[in-house]
Amino acid sequence: MNLDSDSIKRHIEESRSRAAELAGGLTAEQLIQRPEPSQWSIAECIAHLNATANTVQGLVAEGVERGKREKILGAGPFDIGTKGRFLVWFAEPPPKVKITAPRRVQPPAKIDQPLQVFEGFMAVQDGWERLLRESAGLDLARIKVGPRLSAFRVRLAAVWPWMMAHQRRHLLQAEKVREAVLSQSAMLKNAASS
Repeated sequence: MNLDSDSIKRHIEESRSRAAELAGGLTAEQLIQRPEPSQWSIAECIAHLNATANTVQGLVAEGVERGKREKILGAGPFDIGTKGRFLVWFAEPPPKVKITAPRRVQPPAKIDQPLQVFEGFMAVQDGWERLLRESAGLDLARIKVGPRLSAFRVRLAAVWPWMMAHQRRHLLQAEKVREAVLSQSAMLKNAASS
């Protein structure tokens, strides 16, 4: 599997649209409502994506800077590597295994301004696009990002497909939460009018 910049750009636009649809017509209370105590709310799903992106985008920026400084140049196509393919497969919905998000990318315990979480998500998408532009001309298969001994250290070419799969996973999760929240609201309305 190779990095496909055009596909990544389409996924970014699709993510923006899906996030806008998620927030559309819901109250702040509905955005932070958990369908079950053990499940994340819509806003928590988006906050997790923001936290993950903020962490990973910092690593990507360092990789791009290092690639430019060390003149690690190349022209694609760039293979995302075996680990990259595994991470894309693992992140792609539907979830294969339920895992607990690492503490540093978990949503905050309380979200007071859920609409700001969605604004942050749109800014994160701008960040992915900016980093993709800034990486042009670099050999994205030779530049690695992430701590040296980390299980998540990958080729720079793998980051975008992996993170887009991760976004699709949690946007789908948030869409299912939205359905549950709207269903619960409808049941409460029906019960109140009976």
